[in-house]
Amino acid sequence: MAAARTRKFSLIVCACTLLIVQPRNNASAVPSFARQTGMECSSCHTVYPELNSFGRHFKIMGYTMSKSTKPYQWPPPLAGVVKAAFTHIDKDLPPGSVNDTWANMTDATRNDVLYLPKIVGVYYAGRIYGGLGALVQGNYSGIEDGFSLDITDIRYARMTADRNFMYGITINNAPTLGDPWNSTPAWGFPYESSDVAPTPAANPLIEGELQGQQVGGAGLYVLYKDTLYVQGAAYRTNLSGITSPLGAGTETTTVVDDAMPYWRVALTHKWGNHALEAGTYGLAADVYPQGLEQGPTNHFKDIGFDAQYQYVTGKHTFSIAGAWVHEKQDWDASFALGDTSNTSDDLAKFRTNVNYFYRAHLGSIGGTVSYFLIDGDEDRLLYGPDPVDGSRTGSPDSSGFILEGDFVLDYRHKLALQYVIYDKFNGSHSDYDGFGRNASDNDTLYLLLQFMI
Repeated sequence: MAAARTRKFSLIVCACTLLIVQPRNNASAVPSFARQTGMECSSCHTVYPELNSFGRHFKIMGYTMSKSTKPYQWPPPLAGVVKAAFTHIDKDLPPGSVNDTWANMTDATRNDVLYLPKIVGVYYAGRIYGGLGALVQGNYSGIEDGFSLDITDIRYARMTADRNFMYGITINNAPTLGDPWNSTPAWGFPYESSDVAPTPAANPLIEGELQGQQVGGAGLYVLYKDTLYVQGAAYRTNLSGITSPLGAGTETTTVVDDAMPYWRVALTHKWGNHALEAGTYGLAADVYPQGLEQGPTNHFKDIGFDAQYQYVTGKHTFSIAGAWVHEKQDWDASFALGDTSNTSDDLAKFRTNVNYFYRAHLGSIGGTVSYFLIDGDEDRLLYGPDPVDGSRTGSPDSSGFILEGDFVLDYRHKLALQYVIYDKFNGSHSDYDGFGRNASDNDTLYLLLQFMI
C-alpha cells in the first residue's frame, strides 16, 4: 500500500511539474494542433472538443495545416493530458461495484469515489507527412490501472484545385469517430462522464459498446462545396488480425462477425456567424453473443438522424445539437440460448443539448443543459431483475437530464461540474431493479479537472 501511495504521489508531482514549467506564450503554451498552426485553440473550437466551422475543415483536411512549409512536423506534434475526477452517487453501490485500484479512494463510502489521476494521456495530434495526419491518444487509466490506446483517427486528405472537393481516407477505431460534428455519438455530449456511476441497461450499439475501441476500420469521405458530406466505411472486430492494434490494451467484449458497414450523409450550410448541419448515419452488424467468437450471431441495424446549429461571435458561442437513433435487434443467437424473451426487439434513443459559453480574456465560462430518453421493448430475460443494473419490469426505458457548468482556463485547462438527474431508470421511477433502488438513487454529481499541455 505504501508503495502504491508513493507511486501515486510521484505521478501527480510529475504531472504538476509539466504544467508549471511550460512556456506561457500563445504559440507554444497550447496543445500540439495550436503549436502546429500557430493559432489559438479558439480558432478551431467553441469549447473543446466541440469544433467550429474552421475546426471542421482542419479535421476533414487531415489535421495537416501548418505554419511550417516543411512536409513533416518538427518537433513531433505531441501533447499531454492529465485528468482527476470525483463522483458522488446519491445512494451507496453494493460492495465490489468499484475496483479499488491504487489511484482511487473508496475506503470510507461506496458512493464517493475519487480518482487521482483518472487519466494520464499522450496525444500525437497533427501532421505526419504531407497530406497524412492523425489524432491518436494513448492513456494510462487510474480506473483500470493499465495502459491502452484510446481515440485513433489517422487520415490522408486532399483538395481539388478549384476547392470544390475535400476528400480523404480515415483509419479509426469507432464508428462516427471521424465525424466533424458534435451531434453523432463519438463526439456528442456529454464529453466526459463518470466511469463508476450506474448507467441505463440499454444503449444502441452505435451509441454504446462500439465507442469503446471494440472495432477498427477504414473509410472514404468527401465534402462537396462545403455543403454535402458523404462517408462510407467498413469495420471489423479488434480481437485479432489487421485491426487488432486499434484496440491495443482494451479487452474485446463485442465480437463482430466479418465486416460491419457504416455510412454517413450530412448537409451543411454556413452564413455569417451561423452554421447549420442535418444528416443521417447508421450501421449493420452481426454480433456474437457475449463470450462467444463463433456460431450463430445476433443482427443489429442502427439508423440515426442528427442536427447541429452554432452561433459563434468574438465573445459568445451558442450551439444546440441532437440525435435520434433507432435500433432493430434480431436475437437469432441469444433467443436460441435462452437469453432473450423475444426473437426481436426495437430500441430507440433520443438526446439533445444546448450550450452557451462566454469568452473572456483568460478562457471561457458557460454550461450545457441536456435531455436524454431511451425507449425499448419489454424483454424480461434481456433486462431481468438485478441489484442496481437490472429491471423489475423487463423494460429498458430510461430518461433524465444532464446539467453541466464549465470553466476553461487559457483554452486548455478545464474545470467541469456535472449533475445527472434520472426521472426513470430501467423501466421505473421507484424500485426499478426489484431490490428497492429508485431511479433518483442513481443521480450523480461529477467533478472533473483536466490539464492539457
